[in-house]
Amino acid sequence: MNERGASITKALNGFWLKLRAKSLVWDTLTTTFLSTIGKGIGFLIPFFIAFWFGVTSETDAFFFAYGLILFLSGIFAPVVESVIVSYIAEARAKSEDVGRFVGNVLGLSGIGLPALAILFLLVIKPVLLVVTRFDAQALNLVFWLLVETAPLIILLTWTGVLAGTLNAYKKFAFPALSPAFRAVINLAIIFTFKDIWGVHAIAWGYVIGEALRLIILFVAISRFDLFSISFSIKLNARLKEFLKTASYQVLGMVAVGLNPIVDKTMASWLGKGSVSVLYYADILYIIPVTFMTTGLMVTLLSHWSERFYKFGHRRLNEDVKKAVKVVGFITLPMMLLLILFHQPIVKFAFGRGAFAQARLPEVGWVWVCYLCGFVPYIVGRLFVQAHLVLKNTKILLHCALYLNFLNIFLNYILMKFFSVAGIALATSIISVFSLLFLAFAFNRIRGWK
Repeated sequence: MNERGASITKALNGFWLKLRAKSLVWDTLTTTFLSTIGKGIGFLIPFFIAFWFGVTSETDAFFFAYGLILFLSGIFAPVVESVIVSYIAEARAKSEDVGRFVGNVLGLSGIGLPALAILFLLVIKPVLLVVTRFDAQALNLVFWLLVETAPLIILLTWTGVLAGTLNAYKKFAFPALSPAFRAVINLAIIFTFKDIWGVHAIAWGYVIGEALRLIILFVAISRFDLFSISFSIKLNARLKEFLKTASYQVLGMVAVGLNPIVDKTMASWLGKGSVSVLYYADILYIIPVTFMTTGLMVTLLSHWSERFYKFGHRRLNEDVKKAVKVVGFITLPMMLLLILFHQPIVKFAFGRGAFAQARLPEVGWVWVCYLCGFVPYIVGRLFVQAHLVLKNTKILLHCALYLNFLNIFLNYILMKFFSVAGIALATSIISVFSLLFLAFAFNRIRGWK
């Protein structure tokens, strides 16, 4: 028995050492684990909102307003977090001053984004009067929630800059765990002030929580002593190149970010509670998507960028081909299991508190329609990372524009037959088209075989 135990221990130690030796696999597993903790707590927020507030015109207003703010911040925050990785990898390879480059990005965004937020608030209310069917009271609530959550535009962008920088240095832990601190603060504020402020407590919870997350990331860079940030608004050659590359991705994110806004706008045509039903189903869909992408895509972009500048295009082709096979093998059974057990999962997630039991089957059906696009969406994200490594953001822009028009067309057709579920089904269909477009573009440009 002792010999057998020793043999098992030796085998486990050997497996552990082999795992640690494969840096990409190890970083992916640990970052996925930490991101699951970090964002997992954040995913509790909608369930608490559902428990405390249910499905009402007030929740419709908040989810719509928050979606608009996420759209604006999503134009910039994910872009800088992803695009900056390749530039920092290149700067480190050439022994350039990373701190000055990061400081320039922070400085320019610190001036431009507040101006953009003010302009947005000045023009949004008359636009909403035309494109939505909220009553006057709900529309006024939407506007004030937009004012309260507007600081998220700059906060999310700055956390994106710092998170992308830490990821480029393979310091994945702090960016992965930091959303947990934001979520804890958010939940504490909502719980404390929900009876006093109503849905406004949710807005303030998100803003204060994100500010704390930003502070944590600044502390992390200082603790690791990676570089000294030199804030500046001067345009040098490297920053101009970065802005040019990022601009295509920003425009692409405008198109991509419009899709959920269009979805919620068209859902508002379908009656009271439809926006909330779509949001709750979307949250259930985003949970497995985040589990599969948060750790994997971050580490792939960092490792692929480093390998690309060392070994060239052939290595990138091999990396993408291997990743597609592994991810496809993992995500297909996940999708089938979630569809099979969707009813008990929805009941467990929302079947209590102020949530109307009669809306549970509707949320479940909408979630199933989202899940149909799970595999193509995840595999498509691999090709997004490959194009980012190549700084080929123009292709991503073209893809986003085509899909934006396709989404509007499919929403209009499918919602006539399937109501809210038709909007979710349209999202799944465009995930398939996105995968095909990006894979073909990568194939054609780099001869992927």
